[in-house]
Amino acid sequence: MTLPSKHRRRRGFSLLEAMIAMAILALVLGAALSGVGFTVGRVAERAEAAWAAELARSVLDDYAATRDAGLAEGATGDWRWTLTVRPVGGGLVEAEAVAWRAGGPEREVRLAVLLPEAGP
Repeated sequence: MTLPSKHRRRRGFSLLEAMIAMAILALVLGAALSGVGFTVGRVAERAEAAWAAELARSVLDDYAATRDAGLAEGATGDWRWTLTVRPVGGGLVEAEAVAWRAGGPEREVRLAVLLPEAGP
């Protein structure tokens, strides 16, 4: 018959060790997930800025091709734009398009281009 040894080797982790490991894991995962959330938010902002830039560019292209004064302002879906044209001299006009998302954050994209004055 063998008697239990006082120096018997333990197997596994104690409850305290497991709780400390879980706390460390929670801190690491929390930090990682907050970084992912921040990145996802930035991607959405960049996507909206790209849409606004494309809309402004499209309005300027349409104006350059047609010289249509009806493009002065407009909307497509949630997106809005304004177009202003002013003479700058030397036979040139500056056309500036501003695009933004209605109801979204107060962000807008401004693009400007120099064009020759329209002939008669």
